[in-house]
Amino acid sequence: MKSIISVSRRTDIPAFYTDWFINRLKSGFVYVKHPFTKEWLYVSLKPEDVGVIVFWSKNFSPLLKQIEKIENKVSNLFFHFTITGNKILEPNVPDYKETIKDFIFISKRYSPKHIVWRFDPICITNELSFDYYQEKFIKCIEKLHGYTKTCYISFVNLYKKVLINFRKYTNQIPIEISQIEKRRFAYKLAEIAEKYNIKLYACCNDYLLSDKVKKASCINAYYLSNLFHISLEAKPAATRKECACTKSIDIGAYNTCIHGCVYCYANLNKEKAKKFYKNFSPIWNSMEGNVFINLRKKYVFRRIKGMHTLF
Repeated sequence: MKSIISVSRRTDIPAFYTDWFINRLKSGFVYVKHPFTKEWLYVSLKPEDVGVIVFWSKNFSPLLKQIEKIENKVSNLFFHFTITGNKILEPNVPDYKETIKDFIFISKRYSPKHIVWRFDPICITNELSFDYYQEKFIKCIEKLHGYTKTCYISFVNLYKKVLINFRKYTNQIPIEISQIEKRRFAYKLAEIAEKYNIKLYACCNDYLLSDKVKKASCINAYYLSNLFHISLEAKPAATRKECACTKSIDIGAYNTCIHGCVYCYANLNKEKAKKFYKNFSPIWNSMEGNVFINLRKKYVFRRIKGMHTLF
């Protein structure tokens, strides 16, 4: 059965690594390091093995400039596009007025059913109130309505590494909000979205669910099978608590995104990501370097600064 390829929850490949991704499509494979076992996995990207590619990004512009190269290899494409307009916590993300243009382009090229608008995570701070987020939500939805059917939201998880980055990079102080308050706000956003014929879904925040807020499944094999008229494996494969996603293969790597979003779960710090990006080569056969098989048929990893030749 064909695979669903996730590009990527772990980093923003469309924004920063499009050339690398296209090279991997041309080569027909990619190596991916398992985030827990650390073993290297060979993943086929041959057209006959890929059912759908699910993209995730805050900036699709670099990818859209080469979209035909991707379509020539795999035509079944689905998009998660995060647009919040929050420059305070997302300092390097393009202005939402520009990214909305790309959102509309994708919707027109495929259909509103092929693209999800993500307005997440919502992070209340000493300066960023519910009113702030509601204002941003309305500004976005006024431009996006008619170009998508769905909006996914979530509230930030204040992990230790997230709190460290808040102290290190901003003057913002995250505020713990009760689930009751969050649920009330989500319901309000759902009522606004309903006026624009957009359905609100909660990602990994089941306490937000109501008659107007439904449970999200970001990678949903049932939905994708119906959308593209193909057979896909619908095995549950939660990535974290309350996740309703089905099985996919993510080809990204952590600590590689340079958007600089303060709340990011996938980056330990900005400096590490910037250093990685500076030394990155688009001809690596994995996002983290080159992998080859030695005479004992063991995977061997190599990353040499400045070297752009395959081992």
